Amino acid sequence: MATFDELKTSGIEIFGAVGAWAYDEWGLLNETYFDGKNTPGAIDWVPADHNGSLGCYSSGENRIFLFKGLARPRYPTNMPKWCLENLNKRLASDVLLHEMIHQHIYQTGGWEGETSHNNERFVGEINRIAKLLELNVTAKVITPKMVDDKLFRQVAPGCLTLNEICYFPYSTRPYEYYYGYVP
Repeated sequence: MATFDELKTSGIEIFGAVGAWAYDEWGLLNETYFDGKNTPGAIDWVPADHNGSLGCYSSGENRIFLFKGLARPRYPTNMPKWCLENLNKRLASDVLLHEMIHQHIYQTGGWEGETSHNNERFVGEINRIAKLLELNVTAKVITPKMVDDKLFRQVAPGCLTLNEICYFPYSTRPYEYYYGYVP
C-alpha cells in the first residue's frame, strides 16, 4: 500500500500542480471532516465525466476520480486550459469532499440501503458535514412507496431531494459561491 507522500509524488508526476493541489486538499478535508481517518488512495483527473457526475469513488481500488471539466472556461475561447490557475478550487474541493464521504463510509463498514447516496450512513454524513460547513440543510433517506402501481418518492418537508443528496454539498451552494469569486 502506497503512502500519502508516494501517492502525492505520483499525482504531481502525472498531473503537475493540479495533482499536488488535489492531495493537499484531500489531506485538509480528511483532517477537517474525517479526523484523519480516511486511508489515502490515488486521485486521478479524468477527461470525461462519469455518468454525469463530477467525480467518482472506486472502493475496490480506493481511488477518487475527478472530472477535468472542473477547470473554468476562460474568455474569449470559453475552452478551459487545464492548469491550476483555471481550476475552480471551490467546486473541485466540494466534489472531492463528496467522494471522500463515499470513501469514509466504505472504509468504516459500508452502507445498507437503496443506493450509495440514499441510505442512513450517507445522509447522516450529509447532516454532520452540513453543520460544519454552516449549510442550513437536512437530509433524510427517501423511502420509495407504491401509489397506484407507480413508484413514488416523497421527500420530507424541508429535506433535500434525492438529486440534492446525490450532489451534496455542491447541490446546496449558491451559484455565486463557485462562480462569483476569483481565486
